[in-house]
Amino acid sequence: MILTIVGSGTLVPTPARSTPALFLTEGNFRCSIDGGSGTLRRQAELGIDFRRTDTLLFTHIHPDHTLDLLHFLFASSYTPGFRRSEPVRVVGPRGFGAFLEHLRDGVRPWTRGGEGGIDVTELNGGDRLELGPWTLEAVELNHPVTDLGYRFHTGDGRSLAFTGDTGWCDRLTDLARGVDLLVAECSGDDSGPLDGHLTASETGRLAAEAKVKQLVLTHLYPLPDDRKRLAGATSRYDGPVLLASDGDRFIV
Repeated sequence: MILTIVGSGTLVPTPARSTPALFLTEGNFRCSIDGGSGTLRRQAELGIDFRRTDTLLFTHIHPDHTLDLLHFLFASSYTPGFRRSEPVRVVGPRGFGAFLEHLRDGVRPWTRGGEGGIDVTELNGGDRLELGPWTLEAVELNHPVTDLGYRFHTGDGRSLAFTGDTGWCDRLTDLARGVDLLVAECSGDDSGPLDGHLTASETGRLAAEAKVKQLVLTHLYPLPDDRKRLAGATSRYDGPVLLASDGDRFIV
C-alpha cells in the first residue's frame, strides 16, 4: 500500500495544509479517502489523476471532508477528452446516499459522474467490505454525526487504520490494534481540546494501547507551535510519531 497525505489541515485556510484527504493505492487500484474544498486541486499538484480513481471513501458528511465530492462528479462529466463509462463508486456511512442526493440538489444534470452514474455503498460499524486488494473494516466512532474509522488489511498481513474525526472512545483501540500505520486526527493540543476530536496526548495513548508501529497526526488546526502536539503524543507513546504535511507518502 502507498498512502499519500493529500490534505493534512482543516477548513481553516492556510497555504501549507489543504482540507483532510488521503489517497491509497496498491497495484492498479486507487482509493480517495475524504476530501473537502481544494482536494482535487491538491491531488493534481501531487500528480494524482482523478480520472483513474476507483473508489471514493468517506468517513462522515461534514463539509471539510466532503465538499470536493461535487467537484469530482462535475469533473468526471466535463473533462475534455475523458468519458467515464464505469459508475463512480462511493462508499460511506449509513445515510450517505441521501446526503449525496441532497448535495446534488440544483445541479443534478451536471453531477452524474459520467455515463455510468453513481454507485453508493453504505456501511455500518462492524461491516467488512472487499475493496480492491484490501479487506476494509468499518468501526463507528465518537463524533456529532455518524463517523466511521476504517481499517485496511492486505492478504499478506499489512494493515493501516484511519480515524476520521472522533473524540475518545473504546472502539478506537479495536480500530487501531496492531496496525503498521495509524493515521489519527489531532485537531488541537492538550491546552485547547475540541469537542468530538482527539487531543495530542489521546493519540499517543491510543497508539500505545493499540500497540501500533507508527503514528501519523493529521487534521491539524493551525497552532502557534506544533511542537506541543508532538510533545503531547510522545508523552504517551514511544514509537515513531510524525506530523503530517500535504504530499507526505508512506509505504505500508
